[in-house]
Amino acid sequence: MGTTLAFIPDTSPVRNISNKTRTTKAMSRLIVPAILLFFAATTAVTSAAQTQTKANSTFGLEPLWATQVDPRWRPGDSVGDVEDGITAEFVEFSADGKLLITGNGLGEAFVLNASNGAVEQRFSYITEQDLAGRTEFDISGGKTKGMEVECGAFTPDGRFVVLGGNLNGVKVFDLRNGSLVRHIKVAEEVDGLGISPDGRFFAHAAPMSAQVYHLPHWNPVASVRHGDKEGVTNSIDFTPDAGLMVSAGNYGHVILTRTPDWRQVGDGLIPKTSSIKSVRFSPDTRLVAAGYGGADCAAVYRTKDMSLLKHLPLFYIEAVAWTSDGRFLMAGGRDEQGCIRVFRMSDWQLAGAPKVQADRSNIEYIDVHGERVAVAGEDAHVRLYRVQ
Repeated sequence: MGTTLAFIPDTSPVRNISNKTRTTKAMSRLIVPAILLFFAATTAVTSAAQTQTKANSTFGLEPLWATQVDPRWRPGDSVGDVEDGITAEFVEFSADGKLLITGNGLGEAFVLNASNGAVEQRFSYITEQDLAGRTEFDISGGKTKGMEVECGAFTPDGRFVVLGGNLNGVKVFDLRNGSLVRHIKVAEEVDGLGISPDGRFFAHAAPMSAQVYHLPHWNPVASVRHGDKEGVTNSIDFTPDAGLMVSAGNYGHVILTRTPDWRQVGDGLIPKTSSIKSVRFSPDTRLVAAGYGGADCAAVYRTKDMSLLKHLPLFYIEAVAWTSDGRFLMAGGRDEQGCIRVFRMSDWQLAGAPKVQADRSNIEYIDVHGERVAVAGEDAHVRLYRVQ
């Protein structure tokens, strides 16, 4: 908005002085106030602009509710990267945003009411009896992590919930009656899974690959390779039209796959790579964000050719997620502060670092629905926030 300077003529009586003197004094009366007014207006505009810029760069989260899903957690028990099996490893919204699915380190999964965090349903993914005969636990954290439910999602039609974990493959439950309708055995940890928004495809982590099925009949359709060495897939995401799938894990490459023919069409890589814990398409699908563990960073790739757009040095990153409007990228992990780092996409500057976990606990997962942000982590809570 422009600034108008009002010049008010001097109408005071003129005493017996020369015309030149009268003119000079009259001009002074006009110019001095005008200069003062100009500087005052300029300062006000500058101050307002600075205030607006500061407001635009500040990202905040308003707490809505918190639900503890692992009863073993106590304040002060879970700090930093302690792997004691007390955790909430994931949280995902239903398609309509009314429900959330999460799990704990005791083999249990829960459907939560998104309005207040109340438990609506409970599912048993794995029990102590399931592990009774096992003598080897070739997973991160060993036996203490054996009963963790690592990932889960609702089918878009709201009929089923799909769960994966360290030692019991993939289980599909009917939300109408809670019954187990399918159990897919997997000879490796299932740290990640994904369901396309249109409900056509389901993909889950497997040894050196992502295995893809066509829904609703769960027919295998593709195996997307992730290297030729031992390792697992940690995260999978689809574009809204299900035309592309992105997957990543211990292989350290961000694999972009075209779903009509399941051909690999992109490979994102940073110079110093490591296991990738999370990958997400931006809302407009033009970008892919990836969170790296050992490489202590987040990276952003251009979907069209998987070229590296931005490298963000941070710490051990477990989760990345975009805000629904695509203006901000959120990243969380093992910062020993319990804070999400939020970057503004327009210039990749840090826009905020709100604390979202108790006791400086690790952030394990972030999901978004509209203005709401759900967070899960090693304080064994699911917490819901609203973007301010």
